[in-house]
Amino acid sequence: MTYPIVTFARQRKFALAAVLALLAMSFLANLAFVVTSRTALIVIPLMFLTFALLHLRWQGRIVTLCILAVLFSTAWFASPRLQERITSVFSQYDQYKEFKQATSVGLRLEFWRKSLGFFAEAPMIGHGTGATRRLFEQAAIGQIGAAAEVIGNPHNQTLNVAIQWGALGVLVLYMMWLVHLLIFRGDDLANWVGLLVVVQNIVSSLFNSHLFDFHEGWMYVLGVGVAGGMARQVGGYCNAHQSAKALNRGFLN
Repeated sequence: MTYPIVTFARQRKFALAAVLALLAMSFLANLAFVVTSRTALIVIPLMFLTFALLHLRWQGRIVTLCILAVLFSTAWFASPRLQERITSVFSQYDQYKEFKQATSVGLRLEFWRKSLGFFAEAPMIGHGTGATRRLFEQAAIGQIGAAAEVIGNPHNQTLNVAIQWGALGVLVLYMMWLVHLLIFRGDDLANWVGLLVVVQNIVSSLFNSHLFDFHEGWMYVLGVGVAGGMARQVGGYCNAHQSAKALNRGFLN
């Protein structure tokens, strides 16, 4: 909602901007007090920073950093749940490191460690489509704790691709993201929404494989598809309008 809030504020429609700001604050409060996601706690600040870098001047960027600092400080002191979710990262890591317990943090580290080993075994073209679970099953034989867990999703998009299709697949994945980023270079709402979808997917891919999940994958397809179509339509209209003006000038001359 950052884009429409700033747009309304620049147009001096302060009432609409205030309503959207309150709605955005309610979403952030839900994140801090009800559904606290560690991935979202990383993604949301990066979304704010991306918007500030692309759409604000240096004064606005400083204000954005100050707002983020105030929001996080307020949420930290007001939400015991938020404190527990963040501080538990360290305790879960210690339990995994010392006792090999299958904690949330420990499992991700174990999945990533094994995935890097699978990738090293077939670095160029990978082990083939659908090989992830089979490899984890083989690696879990005779293991205990976190090392005995079997999964078909290593909770990292790059590693998930690398295991199955190697460096070639990773190259295709990154080229796809790059092409999608280049689509949304405009300054209107459609471009901002599309850019938001792509950046959110790239950042969250560090901890998940959302492109291979049904709901999240289709949300990405629809988000990029609809926003990309709108962005291209706006760009095509602007180009056609400029061509028509140039043609009219030619006739007049």
